[in-house]
Amino acid sequence: MFDIISVFHEWETTESHREMYTCRPLRPTKARNEYVHAVKTRIEQRSIRIFVLASTEDMTTPYGKITAFDFNPRNLSAEFGYYLPKQNRGQGYGQEMVSRFLNLMFKDPEWGLHKLYATTASGNIPSIKLLKGMGFHLDGIMREHYFIRDRIEDQLHFSLLKREWGKPSV
Repeated sequence: MFDIISVFHEWETTESHREMYTCRPLRPTKARNEYVHAVKTRIEQRSIRIFVLASTEDMTTPYGKITAFDFNPRNLSAEFGYYLPKQNRGQGYGQEMVSRFLNLMFKDPEWGLHKLYATTASGNIPSIKLLKGMGFHLDGIMREHYFIRDRIEDQLHFSLLKREWGKPSV
């Protein structure tokens, strides 16, 4: 089996447009060993869950990942973010990955989720299409929230309730 967390580190260090894929502050990527240790610690503490879409042929070729975080046990909700390296975008992997993730997370007995939510920049059309295609509802807009290079964009907040998952979008 491959060291998947090292692959995540490689994705982060080689992504030339990191600022396009997060609203979080961009910090220099930690050294590989420090990065791997930090991710493993968060997984062990159950503060994040990471899901990977990998090749069914060898299970060693990851196509993308989803990280669930900010679990709120009072409200039974969690945020998630997803990432596909450039070579895997536009091939349907995002839809497959998010669909499988939703199936797993809404059945998970430990977190027992009622709602999952995600945010994206208003200019991230592929992400908006993916979330809407999965049945997510646009809950709100934080105006002029992202500074991305030489422009400013709104932050869109999407959510999906457990009872809505798998039902046709209206």
